[in-house]
Amino acid sequence: MGVEGIGASVKRKEDRRFITGKGRYVDDIKLVGLTHAHFIRSPHAHAKVKGIALSEAVKMPGVVAVLTGQQIVDDKVGNLICGWAITSKDGSPMKMGAWPAMAPETVRFVGQAVAVVIAETKNQAKDAAEAVVVDYEELEAVPDIPAAIKQGAPQLHPEAPGNVVYDWHIGDEAAVKGAFAKAANVVEMDLTNNRLAPNPMEPRSAIADYEAAEEHYTLYTTSQNPHVARLVLSAFYNIAPEHKLRVIAPDVGGGFGSKIYIYPEEMVALWASKKVGRPVKWTSDRTEAFLTDHHGRDHISKAEMAFDKDNKILGLRVKTHANFGAYMSLFSSAVPTYRRSGLSPSSATAR
Repeated sequence: MGVEGIGASVKRKEDRRFITGKGRYVDDIKLVGLTHAHFIRSPHAHAKVKGIALSEAVKMPGVVAVLTGQQIVDDKVGNLICGWAITSKDGSPMKMGAWPAMAPETVRFVGQAVAVVIAETKNQAKDAAEAVVVDYEELEAVPDIPAAIKQGAPQLHPEAPGNVVYDWHIGDEAAVKGAFAKAANVVEMDLTNNRLAPNPMEPRSAIADYEAAEEHYTLYTTSQNPHVARLVLSAFYNIAPEHKLRVIAPDVGGGFGSKIYIYPEEMVALWASKKVGRPVKWTSDRTEAFLTDHHGRDHISKAEMAFDKDNKILGLRVKTHANFGAYMSLFSSAVPTYRRSGLSPSSATAR
């Protein structure tokens, strides 16, 4: 085959600028009038937000604004969505709770934002954040799947009774039951697919710039999926009409799936840019990344395989509990269902 065929050496187009230090990441972008955002985040896994005292913070040097979760709700910025609807085996739709960009009333994970400081410099924003006083009423929380589904466990979202979003299945349940009924031997195994946190070289970052003259927004973001980000931010989050929003993903320093989502910080930066009339920049630190980047896995499964007397496989049955965390993210519903079921033979049933 020719030089363009299978097995041919393909020159990398981006290496030169990377190895010579000429890459251009979100954190490298400088805009006139740029301000910096720092989020005030919950130290509690579950709590009511009873009040937020801002008076001292707004007087701090360099502070442009201090904005709260209630304000972004009042401005009718939409909640984050889950983009893949799952129907339970009884025909009912999945039961997911609302996820606001910043919590106005209730926080449901450590690190959830309740307010944001906008200041002239990053350090000034951090200093002012220390002066924001949040009055929390701490609520009972659960640390893992068994505790969350236990009878009488603390309820995270009123929309999801028993903390169950859906009870889904796939496969021929009757055929599998028949296979197990006539099996000579059945082997069982309990499997834990551990929770993991992504750790790309480049933390998440966003710069939002609102142009008042044309009512146009530009978002520079560390995204693996800028086209979907533009669609979702306009169609579902009510940030701006799609023709008034541009999303730019420059060089991205690793993603591993964690940068395919649309995050609250991007929404808040866009909204805040219009509120303060200046570009707003936010860059995650490693602690924020560990708390707020979308985690993966965290499944507990019981797998059973049925064999006949000659040790030929008759059927496979898998029951899985998947931990979605505090909220359903953009693609979370698909991971333990249609995406995961492809890893098992079609004769399996999965729940």
